[in-house]
Formats: sequence, structure tokens, C-alpha cells
Amino acid sequence: MKAHLQEIFTLDELAAYLKVGKRTLYRLAAHGEIPAFKVGGTWRFRQSEIDRWINDQTQAGAKKEVMRKREQQKSFESPVSPGRAVCRGRRRD
Repeated sequence: MKAHLQEIFTLDELAAYLKVGKRTLYRLAAHGEIPAFKVGGTWRFRQSEIDRWINDQTQAGAKKEVMRKREQQKSFESPVSPGRAVCRGRRRD
């Protein structure tokens, strides 16, 4: 049976992989917003977990977009009350 090797990224390597800044990654890891673990006080990331996290983020973003479009559609469908105009800006007397 072949041993399955998992790629482990350092902070620098993952920053290059995701094309984001190291400070952004450090903040995400420190707040538990990205799958990470520490070895001797330095952050490490499993590629398989990062790829799964990317997929989850992509799906969550797509769901948010669908919800946003539904809300926009509802707002276009709701009628505006006649007889009352909304003025923006300063009132001139």
C-alpha cells in the first residue's frame, strides 16, 4: 500500500499559493478562520484542508450572491406608495 503524502505549507508558501499577504493569512489563522495548526510556534497548513476551505468559501459566496439577487428581485417587485415622493438632498424654501 502506498503512503499518501499530504503537502504541508508554511505561511510563506500558502501566501504564494493563495496569492494573499502573509499578514492576512496570519490574522485568518490566529482567528481560526482558516484551517491551520502550529508546530513549534509557527503556523502550518495542510493543502487538502486549504483546498476544502477554498471550496467551502466559494460555495458560501455563491449562496450569498443568490440571496442578494433574490432580495433585489423582491425590492423591484414591491410597489412604491403613490402620492409620496422622496426627496434627497437639502430642502429649499
